[in-house]
Amino acid sequence: MTFAYQQANTQSGLFFRQAEIFGDDVFMRAKFKDGLPCDEQTDISWRKAAEDVRCLGAGLIMKGIEKNDRIGIFSHNRPRWVIADQAIQGAGAIGVPIYPTSTDRQLVFILNDCEAKALITGDKSLLEQALRIIPEVPCLEFIVCLSPVTDILDSRIIEFDALVKKGADSPSDIKQFTDRRNQLTGSDTGSIIYTSGTTGNPKGVVLSQANFKAQTDILINTPLPQKLLERNIRLESLCFLPLCHVMGRTADYHLQLALGTTINFAEDMKTIQKDLLKVRPNILFSVPRLYEKVYEGVNLHAQKLTGSDKKWFDWAMKTGDAASDYMIAGEPLPPALGIKFALANLLVYDRIRKMVGFDRLVVAGSGGAALPREITKFFRSMNITITEGYGLTETTSAIASNAPVFTEPLPDKWIYRKAMDWLVDTMVVMQGSGKSPFSTFKGALKMMVVSKKISPRFIIKPGFVGRPCKDTEIRIAEDGEVLAKGPQIFNSGSGKGYFKQPAKTEEVFTEDGFFRTGDIGEIDADGFLKITDRKKELIVTSGGKNIAPHPIEMALNLNMSIDQACVIGDGRNYITALIVPNFEFIEKMAQKKGISFNTKADLIRAPEIIQFFDDQVAKANRNLARYEQIKKFRLLPLPFSEETGELTPTQKMKRRIIFEKYKPEIDSLYQKADPRSVSN
Repeated sequence: MTFAYQQANTQSGLFFRQAEIFGDDVFMRAKFKDGLPCDEQTDISWRKAAEDVRCLGAGLIMKGIEKNDRIGIFSHNRPRWVIADQAIQGAGAIGVPIYPTSTDRQLVFILNDCEAKALITGDKSLLEQALRIIPEVPCLEFIVCLSPVTDILDSRIIEFDALVKKGADSPSDIKQFTDRRNQLTGSDTGSIIYTSGTTGNPKGVVLSQANFKAQTDILINTPLPQKLLERNIRLESLCFLPLCHVMGRTADYHLQLALGTTINFAEDMKTIQKDLLKVRPNILFSVPRLYEKVYEGVNLHAQKLTGSDKKWFDWAMKTGDAASDYMIAGEPLPPALGIKFALANLLVYDRIRKMVGFDRLVVAGSGGAALPREITKFFRSMNITITEGYGLTETTSAIASNAPVFTEPLPDKWIYRKAMDWLVDTMVVMQGSGKSPFSTFKGALKMMVVSKKISPRFIIKPGFVGRPCKDTEIRIAEDGEVLAKGPQIFNSGSGKGYFKQPAKTEEVFTEDGFFRTGDIGEIDADGFLKITDRKKELIVTSGGKNIAPHPIEMALNLNMSIDQACVIGDGRNYITALIVPNFEFIEKMAQKKGISFNTKADLIRAPEIIQFFDDQVAKANRNLARYEQIKKFRLLPLPFSEETGELTPTQKMKRRIIFEKYKPEIDSLYQKADPRSVSN
């Protein structure tokens, strides 16, 4: 059986093919109407989206857009983001997504670097920002605003609806759009996506349509997505990762396009918990922090339980923990444990799933950072498998994946084919409708067969990012760096690689064509990859010890009382840390203990609070080598954030900025006095 994503060589071709197939079915759903936020969800059909794409693309051609012209997309996630991107691609131009949280300086840099001819902005505030910097971007000829503009004071501004109408009224430009779209090939550039710029100015990564096609093939080339397509099961996803980031683009957009999913747009990154309860998605991709927050929230809720509720909860956690060990190892559950696990799901885990909006979740993915083992096990206990992946912008997202794949082909026997169908019946059809697979005798029986015949052939290792993806080769260099080669990785050919930076492009490839990821990792005997840290972020102490900060930070962040942690020690004689407390947690603790405070700065100066965190750091140190242990720490009253410059848009720490901003606090940690101190 051949599917649409296999037939189309470009994202534009795939989109229009799916629009023909699904017609008036819902493609996107969001709280937007006529370009403005609204209170109710508005549905956009595949047919309507395709018509808007066609007319907007014709409008761009009418405005003078030629093949390979660059057009910036400067907007928060919304349906018109996808429509704009498809229109740009179909017109033969190149979309350049830009984070809507970018500063003026960052916006100017990217637009000038890619020589953008046009810019598509989201709401009024982003349009105002674009107008503010337009004198510094001489290449910019016009701006399209996705939202209505009441007072157009600049002739270079045109509204989305107005441009769509102009395109619709021009049959010749619509024909030209169709011709250009049909002429696209895999070698054409699909997008230029700029890196986060943690160590300097961002670099424009040129990704081809072939890269995008390869990545879609990788994401969909696992047993469950294949079964969804074979049985024509279409699900609903929640899109909240930034579409301007490669992970959000490939997972929340391209993959859903290939599956024919209905994409629900979250209102905002800050409303994700409310959006989860509203949408109750079947498919969710996230960075680890969301899953960690859910884990922390459940544990906080458990602390309030008493009596029989507490006993049942603890029993279910213990049962789920034992069951997840078997499932993770790919071993069938012993019958007695299988019965306990079914009861734990019915009595406790089902309630937890409903409480957090995960009761219809079928496919869950995580990327951007390692997912702690405890989190993986916790969700597996809830019958939710979180697929981890690893990749970079330059690799069009994943080069390794922990997705459940068979260690060897299933035997060609009736019972195995039936077991796969029953896996879909229970874990997709039943759970996808919000019904526990264990809620009926038939469902429980099917799960038992799946556990015996299918689960042992799946291996997922917590703490690892999986094995190399389809057609991908990974090896470890002598210095520990992860090297990769595959069809999803950008190449160093003419006009490819980093935009206008051939020398830097050449630097990141070995002589035999492997891409240098910049990450340190190791591969175990089963071929599973573990990422230990960024090569440039390794700490080398004055004593010559090489220390990876991420595992230490992860150990701290797993503590419910800690929100963020940054480990320090490069060139120093011991390890220290800057710690941002979970203020919701410690404020409640302070109230219970009668600790008075007016501000967060007051709170973290309290001796009882300092002693509490001293104990928490000591707990983390127990699992660390002596030279890795945190000798001193400093509490901070404000979190690291994108707005204040310490985080990238993908929530990675800009260590150089943190070290500069908190230099006095860091220096104080290396003075003989002040063994444990806090920030003012």
